[in-house]
Amino acid sequence: MMTETARGTVHEWQRDHMGHINVRAYMEFFEEACWQFYAMLGLTAAKMRSGEVRLAAVQQNISYQKELYPGDTIAVRTGVLELREKVLRFRHELYDTDTGKVASTCEFTVVCLDPQTRRSCPFPPECAGHARGLMLEAQ
Repeated sequence: MMTETARGTVHEWQRDHMGHINVRAYMEFFEEACWQFYAMLGLTAAKMRSGEVRLAAVQQNISYQKELYPGDTIAVRTGVLELREKVLRFRHELYDTDTGKVASTCEFTVVCLDPQTRRSCPFPPECAGHARGLMLEAQ
């Protein structure tokens, strides 16, 4: 199941010398979606700041399908591709809310870290349960 994790507008200052938004802007939208997604899983900013749990992004794969321009309204939806004991892989789809067309996708792989040892550790059970609820059909 894909769930909305971010919404925004493309701004003039995100335009590059070719007239459309640059790759940095796509990543900013995906980054905003990550923090909302983590909070949905119970991995809130407060828990991370407290040292209760930490995450490390270890891989990101981006694909661009459609250019976006200043004034375009966008949203990001997110779903879980894979959940292992210590690893979570999820997919963001950034789409134009006017046309419904996907402009870009990004697959993230993150690892749960023990804050003291800085080594991988199992995701908290509550988080794993929420992630299973957002699992996408096999693609």
